[in-house]
Amino acid sequence: MNYSKQLPIENEHREYKQNTKGLTKDLWETISAFENTDGGTIILGVTEIEKNSKFGITGVTDPQNTLDIFWSSIDDIISYKTIQNDDVKIVKINEATVIEIHVDSAPDNKKPVYSHGKIFVRQGATDCKANREQQATLIRQSSDDLDTKVLKNYTIEDLNMADVQKYKTLLENREHYKRYKETDIQQFLIKIGVISKNYEGDGKLGITVGGLLFFGENIAILHAFPNFQLDYFDKTNPNEQRWSKRISSIEENLNIFSFFEKVTQTITKTISNPFKLDKDLRRVDTGGDMKVALREALINMLMHADYYGNTPIKVEENINFYNFINPGKMKIPSQDFFTTNNTKTRNPIISKLFVQMGDGERAGQGGEKIYEAAVTSDLRVPEINTDINKTDLRIWKVAYLNSFEGENIDKNAQLILKSILMAGGSPRSHKEIEKDTELSRALVTNSLNTLLSKEILVKYGNARSTRYGIPSSSEQLMAQLQIIPSLIRKAYLASKNAPQ
Repeated sequence: MNYSKQLPIENEHREYKQNTKGLTKDLWETISAFENTDGGTIILGVTEIEKNSKFGITGVTDPQNTLDIFWSSIDDIISYKTIQNDDVKIVKINEATVIEIHVDSAPDNKKPVYSHGKIFVRQGATDCKANREQQATLIRQSSDDLDTKVLKNYTIEDLNMADVQKYKTLLENREHYKRYKETDIQQFLIKIGVISKNYEGDGKLGITVGGLLFFGENIAILHAFPNFQLDYFDKTNPNEQRWSKRISSIEENLNIFSFFEKVTQTITKTISNPFKLDKDLRRVDTGGDMKVALREALINMLMHADYYGNTPIKVEENINFYNFINPGKMKIPSQDFFTTNNTKTRNPIISKLFVQMGDGERAGQGGEKIYEAAVTSDLRVPEINTDINKTDLRIWKVAYLNSFEGENIDKNAQLILKSILMAGGSPRSHKEIEKDTELSRALVTNSLNTLLSKEILVKYGNARSTRYGIPSSSEQLMAQLQIIPSLIRKAYLASKNAPQ
């Protein structure tokens, strides 16, 4: 935090507390909210001067005594703490002292985190007492087997047998699953986890939650999951007020499998098989990479959704980007999504069904493929956001500069963006930008201020060391480092296989 400038306003990851002489009850509520949501930083010794817009440093009178009270109280008030010694810092600003407390999101199996016996979540810049649905969501978040339960009163008649047979044929055509040709339908469904013994009940065979969601008749699914809704919207036609095409479980008898097939056929047609030239002027196909990326994004959305939630599962195709939205907070940190470091699923049966048909990646490589496709296609890199209610993945169709169409970016600002993009996105100094654009210092300054205010660019360093670059989230920065070896390997293989 740079305390020499005007303090930024509070947001979902930043909270100020006056706490000049002691600790207020709402401090503990914020800790609970951060741990139950996505983490954040609390700064003690800052006072609100103008409501929701201006904050000033007033300082903590006796910081060491305040910390003594904090550490002696936290275990009695907070049901589980992520805060360790290194997460708390005393910072002196001129004559005042503030205390920074970094709070991580709690592990799923430790949620919900209570403060004085109550559960709080972060919504924007506010700590809110969790409602019944949010509490249930936090409890579900701790589970890794939401779709293994055997449903009462559901039988094979509640499945769409045409979809089951189509899936069986797909597997039979794969070398590893040729044995299924000699297996009858019921035994096949047992083998793939759609039918299972009720281990927690009477021990009889029944349809699993994952099996019903994947292959069920839509009306049968709705009886067990009244909020079940799968939607694809084509919003690329500016003349249409809402959408020009829709694929929806509201309008058709769709389950996960049939929705996946219909949307895959539709969305891959939106890629026109473009190509670019490499440094040796050879054609490099980028359309194939984007088709893989969209397929992985669709699978990720369906595989990891919280089907007990009340948010619809939705794919939106817009003019410049695709959005993939599913209920449920990600089971892994968002910074890991675009790498192969970690993967978890809340729906093991649905995941298994995708993997068996040759789709989906248990090794967690889907996010890496999505990111790599954007880089190899020279597109704006993808973004992912997640909170207690939903996960939203955005995949761009266009380069970074073109992604701001309609945001009133003038020609001078466009020239500045091109200067930075032509440098590979590396931060550029004011003088370098002036030289690249041939604009005056005053024009560059005005346009830079506009781009900074719109958060299209960010500023690094101070004074003569100031540089201007494209903002990158922590997950994007990690992904950039992760894919470098892969890109080098691909370039090497391409050069070896190229005609001499």
